Amino acid sequence: MEHQQWQSLLKLGNHCFHEKEWSKAECFYSEAYDLLAFSYRNNPMCADTLMAWVCSCHNLSALYEHQGNISLALRFLMVPHEYLLEVTNAKVDDEDIKLIAFKGLSLTLSPILLFNKKHVICDDCIDRFDSLKLLLQQQENVIH
Repeated sequence: MEHQQWQSLLKLGNHCFHEKEWSKAECFYSEAYDLLAFSYRNNPMCADTLMAWVCSCHNLSALYEHQGNISLALRFLMVPHEYLLEVTNAKVDDEDIKLIAFKGLSLTLSPILLFNKKHVICDDCIDRFDSLKLLLQQQENVIH
């Protein structure tokens, strides 16, 4: 995959997002998401590709949140978070892959907690994601 290809798609998506061309933005973001997911599966040691994939997830989340589709917005925040948790807990021979995934978690945690402050997350949504329940409980413990 050409590095410029996904970058161009994300830039075009951002432009469409700012112009309120929602369906075009969704197409560009979704295409970038697919390209990056495929590229990362083929090269799990590429931290740049992983971080760009997380970014594409967050762009899609912001788009769906802006459109009022809160459930789908949350899903695109949780997908990379759950995946990275899975990798960090997996039994893999290459510890560098775990380190890259752990680094990625630092990018997924804050948006989820911020999302939780803006939107009430229903119990069904919380139950769908194993880590979300734990995150929200930890956040409550820190606040109290």
